[in-house]
Amino acid sequence: MKREYFIALLFIPLFIMSSVKLLFGQEWTAPVNVSNLGGYSMEPDMIIDHKGIIHVVWRYLITGHHHLILYSNSEDDGATWSEPLDLLQNTDLWMLQPHIACDSKNNLYVTYTHDGYNWTPEGRLIKMLTYNGYEWSEPIVLSGGMPLPHYNKIQIDHNDRVIVSWSLELTGDRYFRFFENNLWSDAFCPYPGGAEIYALGEAALDKNNSLHWIGASMGYAYPTQERLQYYYYDNFQNYWYPPVMPVKDTIDVGQDIALNNNEIPQSTYRKESTIAVGETSDSTMFIKKEENWSNPKLVSGTNKRQEGQQIAIDQNNDVHVVETEFYASSVLETEIVHYSKLGNKWQKQVIDSSKHMCHFPNLFFFNNQLYVIYYKSDVPLIGDLRFSKYDIVTAQKEQQIFSGELKTYPNPSDGNVTIEFANSIQQSVNISIFDINGNQIKTLIDKKMPQGQQQVLWDGTMQNGKKVKSGSYLVRLQAGNKSQTQTVEIVR
Repeated sequence: MKREYFIALLFIPLFIMSSVKLLFGQEWTAPVNVSNLGGYSMEPDMIIDHKGIIHVVWRYLITGHHHLILYSNSEDDGATWSEPLDLLQNTDLWMLQPHIACDSKNNLYVTYTHDGYNWTPEGRLIKMLTYNGYEWSEPIVLSGGMPLPHYNKIQIDHNDRVIVSWSLELTGDRYFRFFENNLWSDAFCPYPGGAEIYALGEAALDKNNSLHWIGASMGYAYPTQERLQYYYYDNFQNYWYPPVMPVKDTIDVGQDIALNNNEIPQSTYRKESTIAVGETSDSTMFIKKEENWSNPKLVSGTNKRQEGQQIAIDQNNDVHVVETEFYASSVLETEIVHYSKLGNKWQKQVIDSSKHMCHFPNLFFFNNQLYVIYYKSDVPLIGDLRFSKYDIVTAQKEQQIFSGELKTYPNPSDGNVTIEFANSIQQSVNISIFDINGNQIKTLIDKKMPQGQQQVLWDGTMQNGKKVKSGSYLVRLQAGNKSQTQTVEIVR
């Protein structure tokens, strides 16, 4: 009786800890070296195609005036990466700002800024090349006749329309070209400069192929300060709505936007202090648009410098922010940090850190996982791109969907646990075991299973056959796009 009472008391706090852990998801995986070049890699951009292959492009420094555009991919969810490919075979020019996108047929599109120093007769240009699964095309020029274009972006909508945009350095105006039915549109500027200069920074595409942009503006009312702006393109009406200023904060470079499952725009941005002086007085903020934009909420405070703010929203509508944080101390330390929101509080988790530089994070959400790629170096100009991912195991919302379907017994157990579940249709099923820290220790099933009641036995061992120690473990069932997790107690 005493032993059973002790086990019950032990189980309750462990179960609570497990539930809290699962609400946030799992730990970030150990970083994987993507580039393996040992130099200075900048501006990584990432896309995941419809086969689950991860594609990355980035800028790589050769000399101060010579930069390459490199490409690599991973076919095993980031575990290994292909050898970097020099897309342009560029021997002497500064190429920069690469971006990558993918259409429904898994064709790849890469845009970049050609000749950043404007040294050649043709000058600085926005160019694009494509990959059809077999070979890369020759680059084509998209910004011909325009002076000093830069800061390009590319999106591909759900109808495979290609949308490329860029800004002009002299005016700040942003121009767009659409590619559909094998034809490029003429370049057009939805917000031509005047009393205000409008800069469109990051975009999110909704189910109707409408575009939601977050960016900045500068005008006569505040000539030395940038203000946050929201821009909306209604695809159905083919209409660009007037810009909206969500907040009156002064901002700095570093904003991003994402849509939740209800297509509600949410944004993170870097707020610049108008009182204190210095970069360590800045802060990272979060806002959400419903009828109107919400009051800004503090994500990350002012005892450090934040840059490269990125936002993603997972399948449970939970918000995630990733950024670079620089700490001013006797020993310089830089971190790639992940913030996840629980209630009204933001929980911090360090993905990676360096005594020199962790920078240029690029965040992507796909198939119930967060992916991040970034640059890390421990000494100046000698480093590599790193990749990590974060598995969103479950949430309380998903547990309601699966109510009563997953059973584990006996619980507590001396090592043999029976797992039962009802499979509503024939579908792919994965049953895995995790330790209390969220580390996957064994996969029991990962295959297509028939409809009906199913039963699986876990013998209390890890993937390597060793018996697990006494403690709490998590059994996760994933069937189709739904999942449920239960805690089991092993008592040896």
